[in-house]
Amino acid sequence: MVPITLRQLQVFLAIAKAENIGAAAEQLSMSKSAVSQALSELEGRLGVQLFDRNRGRIFLTPEGRRMMPQADEMVHRADDITDLFRQSRRYCQFRVGCTRTIGTFMIADLLRGFRDEKGWMPAAEIANTRIIAEKIQRFELDIALIEGPVTDTDLITTPWMADEMVVVAPKDHPLTGRPVSFEELEGVSWILREKGSSTRDFFETQLRQRLSRVEVMAELNSFDAILRTVLLGLGLTYMSRRVLNDPYYGRFVSQVEIPERFFRQLTFCHERDKYFSNDIEAWIEHCRNYARIMERREAERVQSI
Repeated sequence: MVPITLRQLQVFLAIAKAENIGAAAEQLSMSKSAVSQALSELEGRLGVQLFDRNRGRIFLTPEGRRMMPQADEMVHRADDITDLFRQSRRYCQFRVGCTRTIGTFMIADLLRGFRDEKGWMPAAEIANTRIIAEKIQRFELDIALIEGPVTDTDLITTPWMADEMVVVAPKDHPLTGRPVSFEELEGVSWILREKGSSTRDFFETQLRQRLSRVEVMAELNSFDAILRTVLLGLGLTYMSRRVLNDPYYGRFVSQVEIPERFFRQLTFCHERDKYFSNDIEAWIEHCRNYARIMERREAERVQSI
């Protein structure tokens, strides 16, 4: 029996992620004919069709989707073996994803801390929860840090850290520096994330339930745009309390003290059968250590108030 080769599995994964033979060939530094031949040999060896072809694109068949977790694991295990004898490196092949709040206020600190500890950084991608979930399903991302819930049963989420959601205003706003009632918030304008974003969902399910009137002045899909609009005095916003510690915006914005505190759970997200390489395990532990440090600082802040 002709054995399956590691190269064939690498070709299979590259095609599955790119959905294009040419793009996969470029990624692997191979010719298109060599990639097509490797795929043909793999399908012949297995006796199944792994992809359907349609108008120049190529899509996984049910058999191909079934094979993804095992192929992904084999390739990552091979990388682990190689790394056993590598003294130093500057990068790694695994990819992490994160949703926009985490990408705006936390991922830079996470990457810097990981680089300082390990000497290299994983590749990172920022998008909304839906896009991150789709990329996890296609194994384009190995693991992600997300804010919102996912509904696909093939995706697993586990708790990472709590994130407090607060009302944010310019430092000189008349509602800052004192306790504010929910009734007072009914008279303000709001600058919010777009509908469908996890931050907007938390506004709708948490704060909006306490208000009889909400005037949304603008819906924007960028935290930078939202905060700049808030600083121009066009309204208040609702977002992670971590903005208050941001090196730039933290100097110009304040939390509005309202009668209740609201929290959401940030989570790790990965495909159900995803193999965790040594590098991914190291990233998870680094993120957990970061969460413990942040939670300790928050507890100290609350005690000092």
